[in-house]
Amino acid sequence: MRSARPLPSTLQPRTLSTAICLALSLLGGTASLPLQAAEPASSVAAPSVPAGPLDQALNLFAEQAGITLSYSPQMVHGLRSPGVAEGESLDDGLRLLLAGTGLVAEKTASGYVVRLSQSDASYQLEPMTIKATLAPGAFEPVPGYFASNASSATKSDKPILETAQSISVVTAEQMADRKVDRVEDAVAYSAGVRVGSSGLDPRFDQINIRGFETTMSADFLDGLRQPYNGWLSIYGAEAFALERVEVLKGPASVLYGQISPGGMVNRVSKRPSVLAKNQVEIQGGSHDHRQGQFDVGGKLDEDGDVLFRTVGVYRDAQYDIEQLNNDVRLLAPSLSWQIDSATSLTLLAQYQERETAASPMLYQDGDHLTDFWQGDEYFDKLGQRQWTFGYEFEHAFNDSLSVQQNLRYGQLNTTNQYLQPNGTITNGVMERDAVGVYEDMDSLTSDTRLVNRFATGELQHTLLSGWDYTWFDSSVLYATGPAPSIDMGAPDYHQPVSKPTAALADQDSLTQRSGLYLQDQIELERWRLSVGVRRDWVHVRNSNNLTDTHTKTSDSATTYQLGALYLFDNGLAPYTSYAESFLPQSGSNASGPLKPTEGKQYEVGLKYQPPGTSAMFTASLYHLTQENVSTRDPVDPLNTVQTGEQVSRGLELEAVADLNERLSLTAGYSYNDPEVTKSNDGNEGKDPKDVPRHLVSLWLDYNLPSGLGFGGGARYTGSVYGNDMNTVKSEDYTLVDAVVRYDFGGGLDGVRVALNARNLFDKQYINCQAGFCYRGEARSLVTSLSYSW
Repeated sequence: MRSARPLPSTLQPRTLSTAICLALSLLGGTASLPLQAAEPASSVAAPSVPAGPLDQALNLFAEQAGITLSYSPQMVHGLRSPGVAEGESLDDGLRLLLAGTGLVAEKTASGYVVRLSQSDASYQLEPMTIKATLAPGAFEPVPGYFASNASSATKSDKPILETAQSISVVTAEQMADRKVDRVEDAVAYSAGVRVGSSGLDPRFDQINIRGFETTMSADFLDGLRQPYNGWLSIYGAEAFALERVEVLKGPASVLYGQISPGGMVNRVSKRPSVLAKNQVEIQGGSHDHRQGQFDVGGKLDEDGDVLFRTVGVYRDAQYDIEQLNNDVRLLAPSLSWQIDSATSLTLLAQYQERETAASPMLYQDGDHLTDFWQGDEYFDKLGQRQWTFGYEFEHAFNDSLSVQQNLRYGQLNTTNQYLQPNGTITNGVMERDAVGVYEDMDSLTSDTRLVNRFATGELQHTLLSGWDYTWFDSSVLYATGPAPSIDMGAPDYHQPVSKPTAALADQDSLTQRSGLYLQDQIELERWRLSVGVRRDWVHVRNSNNLTDTHTKTSDSATTYQLGALYLFDNGLAPYTSYAESFLPQSGSNASGPLKPTEGKQYEVGLKYQPPGTSAMFTASLYHLTQENVSTRDPVDPLNTVQTGEQVSRGLELEAVADLNERLSLTAGYSYNDPEVTKSNDGNEGKDPKDVPRHLVSLWLDYNLPSGLGFGGGARYTGSVYGNDMNTVKSEDYTLVDAVVRYDFGGGLDGVRVALNARNLFDKQYINCQAGFCYRGEARSLVTSLSYSW
């Protein structure tokens, strides 16, 4: 099957031999595989396509007919198709699909091209049109591993090949093949991304990009910030509820404001689409894993103007540490309404409950990792209840000007309880304290922008001007109390533990973040240029209920972004970019509240998409600096000053490809040379703690004609230092994942049974940092039975 994706007009179908050479060079091997480019299939009958937006109708027609179809996204913007009934010839089907739009489909040697009819020739766009085999856009289901478009770098549906930044996209099919539950596991095969820095800690995703933590500051859903109050109230995301996960690498404050210098992770929700398939699935596996999930949707009216989709997940499971639950209940309904040819509205809602527990500390018996856990099964838990509701609205005033607004409101309630050792162990009996963190948070996030398309001479502009706003109100009670001791040799995990009542912190906070941004995306023949600027404001009000004191802090910053990319005829696209970020800091020193840290990145890279293929190869070099890092005051040892600096210099290589209908792959390698370049703490010139120099990943997936399929992958994480002075080191490790499955045919078409293994060889590995050591996740097996239609 072929589907639709916008790509440069200069690309023409050809074989994948060059792509294979690059892929195998990246993987360190050689092979010869027969690959074919898409060819027109004029003998195929036209499929049935319902009436609806023209771009969606073209996508669905191309996918079901298995043809190559080319068009200009600007040309079809805002148009609607009357649809076509099954049984027509392919040419007649295309004519009926385009009826009333002023467009026609012409057959060429490389497929079909949508053009303006002769009567509308005066309106003909310049032949800079983006053409190639069309594929779903940045918000549509992707049939495979390769996604041609992404939205995170531009807040628009734009080809990755034309974006002067490094972007990784993890599609829903990749997540389904590897049976991942968490976003952390979904991005584990992306180049430049390190996960699991604190071992197995399922309370939140641990994601580092280019050596910088992103979990707390760069958590986004559908392009809107997921607020974080500095404690443990972090909105959770279930992988099955996502259409894709996009990893944008490097500073991105121009479009998103306060963010980690390493980059951002944007989770894209499943939403109504004519391309979406329905699915139900049940799972069972090791560690008492039991799960059921469904994803269903369709039309609510005859014309297909109103679509719905509902995703649900129920999981009752544990991790390899028996007392760590992995329980989830999720329901995510959504509805889209094409109000008229120029106006659309999508409603997105979600309710989720989950329960797990804190990361277990490491205890060793010689070189052997014990199964001892310092907690109590009835007391230790992270319990969260969250719900969100929002919308995405778009209205086109005319062919050149449109307004878009995204908004989401949410509530999150968190209970985090755990037992921790107090440092006393006598004859194998550990003394413990009880700790409780109880939080409530209400949040509102919005993003309103004008999109203006116009020309100045030879320059074609897409000018994005907008204002985003985040408000969240939170309360936190942090308390401690006594707890019973535990015999490490014969632990009793079911002892009575009283709720802690001695408050260490009791505070309320109100945070407001807003930013005005302007970004111009410019096309000049084969050049793709971008320039952006943003002004941010942050206001925080804290109330300490223990001391009855109130504080207010404010920060502001201006950030910039520049990018340039050139599209060659052969699918090569070299690029260069400069980007900035800033991230507010909590706390203060002798001079007052801490200033935000600032990030600056220079990047050069080369992207290659062999014409006519579903493959992308990216190589990038970056130099990333974080300034205003706190370090010891050389005059006053009890004070800190913000004169520290950390640098990451690195190389990233990534390949994502659907090499043919049976073989897909993802592969990545990253080398990072991190360094503390300014510090008064005695660690200048040393590696920052917990930043590996080498990351390698490879996943291959192959389907046999018989219906049997195999997949396997390996993830290598290099050694890391566990302290600032580089005297403690955690060794490198490699984890292997695998899947075997069978797709039934005939009367059971759409039925699949699969067996997935994570950490197949049960590799035991640890990571130590700041005086604590954590164990990694052990082997897990999941068997699944699903039906798709």
